[in-house]
Amino acid sequence: GRGLGGIPALTFTDHADAPAFSIMRKIDVTKECLDFKTTLLDMQQLLTENPKLDYFPVVRFLDDGEAVLTASMTRQNVDRLTRILDPMGLGPETPVDLMDPELQRPSDGGRPFVEGCPPHVGPSTTVKEVYLMMRVAHGENVIYVTREGCLLGDITFSTLMSHKL
Repeated sequence: GRGLGGIPALTFTDHADAPAFSIMRKIDVTKECLDFKTTLLDMQQLLTENPKLDYFPVVRFLDDGEAVLTASMTRQNVDRLTRILDPMGLGPETPVDLMDPELQRPSDGGRPFVEGCPPHVGPSTTVKEVYLMMRVAHGENVIYVTREGCLLGDITFSTLMSHKL
């Protein structure tokens, strides 16, 4: 090869057998996630405080500071939902239940706002398996890393392809 890494390196090198945990981006659950029961203000603040993030895990917080992954939203869908629910910006404290089935499977057949059961892997899943999930099974741009349901981090396709091999 020409030292470009990419697909062959992800599938045919020692790097392919590295654990997902070794390349994931650690998520700060207090600053980068949406509680499944949230408010419009919290949703807007999340967008403002995380301008570089395109995906936001939806979680249920536990008493010990960990958070169980329950769903995921794209930046675009967080913004779209806040504008639809409060177009004039007059109700920032409006409660929003992100587990409402209407947000995951709209009865009008429209695009869902929330992705329930987002793709996730355990920390020891190999980089090769993550790659195959992204490209073959799901066509996903983000896969979450969890341990016993609790969110640890995420791996985006761009991170996977640019990781030092």
